[in-house]
Amino acid sequence: MTAATDGIRGLGALRVAVGAAMLATPRLIGRSDDPSFHLLLRTVGVRDVVIGAGTVLAPRAQTVRWASAALASDLSDMVVGATAVRTVGWRGGLVATLAPVPFVAVGMAGIRRARRR
Repeated sequence: MTAATDGIRGLGALRVAVGAAMLATPRLIGRSDDPSFHLLLRTVGVRDVVIGAGTVLAPRAQTVRWASAALASDLSDMVVGATAVRTVGWRGGLVATLAPVPFVAVGMAGIRRARRR
């Protein structure tokens, strides 16, 4: 179970880094001068820092639970992005839908490996 949980923790550390970047530099991440968009990025950043830190700092037996919470959050982001196409347009909806895909793929693989062991 060590290699699988180490992978899950690595993904959690990456989530902390991405979330911290969203908090610290929303203008660079979002390439926008819209203060409302900066606020949105910061709120997503807070969520990612909290979920990532929980994953990294959790006892080994709890890492799958934290990874599952992260996966639920990312899958929800994908659904919300896909359903927002009508209001934000294809480009915005596509970006919102596809941005979490790497986290979903790696998270699912890590959870699957951890549960097999």
